[in-house]
Amino acid sequence: MSTFRLKTQIHDLTTSKIRPVVANVYKESLRQLIYLLGGLHYFDGNNNKVKVKCVHGNPERIAGKVKADNTLILPLISVVETGSSNDDDRLRYKPILIHETSWDPDKLRATRVLSLPPRPINLSYDINIWSKYKADLDMLRSSIFGKFNPELNIRTIYSDFNKCFIESEQDLGSVQAQDTEDRILQKSITVTLETYIPSPKFTVTNTGEIVSFHHEIVIPKDTKNILEVRESFTDNLTKIIKD
Repeated sequence: MSTFRLKTQIHDLTTSKIRPVVANVYKESLRQLIYLLGGLHYFDGNNNKVKVKCVHGNPERIAGKVKADNTLILPLISVVETGSSNDDDRLRYKPILIHETSWDPDKLRATRVLSLPPRPINLSYDINIWSKYKADLDMLRSSIFGKFNPELNIRTIYSDFNKCFIESEQDLGSVQAQDTEDRILQKSITVTLETYIPSPKFTVTNTGEIVSFHHEIVIPKDTKNILEVRESFTDNLTKIIKD
């Protein structure tokens, strides 16, 4: 099989199988960012260390909940994805075909694995801090900035190295809580995550047929919210998530 024909077939197969991978890269990146920010604490009036909950949600939704009821536990951190874009500066030359090898324990031989280069993308998020007291808000703001030193590395099932940078921050004023005189303070921190969308992998059989390469990714135990993920690009990407 000629190199041109091989590239063409793998390109066509990648186009037909990449959609579920794209969706899961977005979901997994957001999930891991929320997981990392969910470990922050603040000190209350009695100098007790209190863990702060981190959730996914649009700021309008959180503000609406603050106005609708007075049961929301504050301080609170919310994260929302605000946009995405391709990063041409990190883009490899498109016609490149990546060659890798994988050991087959059943056949006791190395298998050649082929794929297109991963596509670099930038994902933008707003990290919103909600608090009744400015001292608590400033404490959480400092804790978040401390994690970005100067960047926060976000490990996902697709890559161990995904750099997240702070772009800007702004005070968004306050929200009036229902049936009280309390004003809920809000600060927003905009961050950008540099990551990649991996391409499906394929192997060539002895007869020249191009087939999907099945591989398994096991997440280390220190990533507590996901224990095991199996990927199969023949049909779609299946996730097994265990608490």
